[in-house]
Amino acid sequence: MLTNCQINNFQITSQVGSGAYGLVFHAIDMITENEYAIKAVVKSSSLNDFGKTKTDDNIKKSTVLQTQLYHYFKSFQNKLFLPTIDLDSIQNLDNAQLARAPHYKEIALHLKVHSHENIVTIHQVLESPLATFIVMDYYPRDLFTSIVDQRYFESNGLLIKKVFLQLCSALDHCHHMGIYHCDIKPENVLLDLNDNVHLCDFGLSTTCQYLAPNVCIGSSYYMAPERILYYNDTTKDTTVTSFPTSTGDIWSLGIILINLTCIRNPWLKAHQVEDNTFSYFTKDSNVLKKILPVSQELYVLLSRVLQLNPYNRIDIRSLMAEVASMTSFTNCSGPLDTVAPLSQEVYNNFIVGDKGLSLKEILHSYREEDTESCNENDYFSGSNYTGGQTTPTGLSTTPYSSDVDDLVMKKVQQECTAESDDQSKLNNLNHVLQTNLSTITNYSNIDLKSASSSQWLPSYKKDT
Repeated sequence: MLTNCQINNFQITSQVGSGAYGLVFHAIDMITENEYAIKAVVKSSSLNDFGKTKTDDNIKKSTVLQTQLYHYFKSFQNKLFLPTIDLDSIQNLDNAQLARAPHYKEIALHLKVHSHENIVTIHQVLESPLATFIVMDYYPRDLFTSIVDQRYFESNGLLIKKVFLQLCSALDHCHHMGIYHCDIKPENVLLDLNDNVHLCDFGLSTTCQYLAPNVCIGSSYYMAPERILYYNDTTKDTTVTSFPTSTGDIWSLGIILINLTCIRNPWLKAHQVEDNTFSYFTKDSNVLKKILPVSQELYVLLSRVLQLNPYNRIDIRSLMAEVASMTSFTNCSGPLDTVAPLSQEVYNNFIVGDKGLSLKEILHSYREEDTESCNENDYFSGSNYTGGQTTPTGLSTTPYSSDVDDLVMKKVQQECTAESDDQSKLNNLNHVLQTNLSTITNYSNIDLKSASSSQWLPSYKKDT
């Protein structure tokens, strides 16, 4: 629908992803011809203000955002010329400012860690009255597609170690910087042409070191049990009011390691009441060896990762060392029953951080030094931001926002209202939107009954 629309010097070619609060597009820089991913993040309450849409349905939210963007581009002849926001000023926003503009939280946290070689880089942030556009690196593959559809890792133990160690390195960097991802899953792990990992999507990330039990953050397959149901034999102490956030990410790493080595998920979700397989696992961890072709060596490691008590889980650095030295992933007489331990040289080649600063980090530090002396003149500094006007939605606006923005939004909404009077046009538009809508993540597109995916979610029934 938005193909051939233009934002500044970026030409949108296709939509490549969608979710509850944003859409992701593939775009070409018309000057350099480089490829980029542009994520359109809806502003707080935009979906509710537009058409009074209030729903938790991700597909409907994405459809509404597509409709908004369609009319917004149309009102400007499919060409938008938007101001660029200084990245350092976003990173320096405090909690009070982020509370007034929550759509900047994802960007601010992502910017704090994006200098790492295995984390997607943010290049620009463009602002409009409707949405904020984040210009990032584009990578054509994600880990889920590579594992399930392409079976890219099923015979390459060395590549499994490379990808997993790079993911651990990226996550370790995030934790070191006080950022907890909270949505580690294969769809959020991108791969470049050289099979290097690039972690993305910090939409659920947080700086909170501890979260209360039963705070459901993440995707069901990869969510730690304390995030779903706070009750098991080792953590049922009612005096416990919070658990470390970092260990939830470590649990997710364990599930991804199973994905990489077994091309399967152990359970639908780590809920001992609603998932029978996980319920059996909480009573006997040997269930893993009955439902998965894991070697004894991998089973022992997974038992340390998938500890029900978050405080007992292995730390990331130890997990990396164990995977690097592992000699077997599966118990089958196949290509993964024997894998070579990594030499220190190969390990260092995989993990950029152990080789010192990468070129990406060096350039990032140069940019910080160059802009340090200009902070007083930033037109979007923290102090300037709080002095902005207040919009009808109750959010502070950036200094460049004006009454023109309000007129634009009114024009878009009036146009949508006018067209909605023609029921046939509206129905056709909705049909196109639903047809073109990218599949929502969390594996909703998997047909567990199909031949190609019948083993993705094995079930376990206790022997009678």
